[in-house]
Amino acid sequence: MNDGSSGEGWLDLLDRSIGRLTRAADEAAAAVCAILIVVTTFSVIVYQRGITIVWLDDVLRMLLIWLVYLGSVSLCFHNDHIAMDAVYVRLSTRVRRILNFAIAVLGIALCGYVTKIGIDNILTEIGYGILLPSGYIPSWPQTLAVPLCFALMTVAYLSYLYSVVTNRWDRFKSDTQDVPEGP
Repeated sequence: MNDGSSGEGWLDLLDRSIGRLTRAADEAAAAVCAILIVVTTFSVIVYQRGITIVWLDDVLRMLLIWLVYLGSVSLCFHNDHIAMDAVYVRLSTRVRRILNFAIAVLGIALCGYVTKIGIDNILTEIGYGILLPSGYIPSWPQTLAVPLCFALMTVAYLSYLYSVVTNRWDRFKSDTQDVPEGP
């Protein structure tokens, strides 16, 4: 039995599980991207021939939304979102650690809140039977991207917070060669 003192406790196990979940979201985003490329190519060919498929724009929009939100999960896990690196690298180690902590806490709060609002929104859309603009496809599969992916971003930020609090930047080594500069 492990008491956690060797760095292999249940929090580390949870952190590794979140890392695997993040990789799964990356792989899903790559699959959606491939599908999006195929469907976009198909739509260009179809539209060039003068054929109109009313619901095709809805499918393209839905795929793009899923691609963006699934891809964002990894950004939260690795703290790779847009940053002012020119300023950040000039900050002291202590200030960077405080900033990283604040980013993680705010990320958890914001993503958790958007998850809750997204769940409320999708339940409303299902309840009213709302359709996408074409009038053929229900809106909930598109809207599901928001609560699902923001929930994944929330746990990714929890994992990031864990790495900040424990000063465990080595956890990134298994995912990428670029290890972020720790606090």
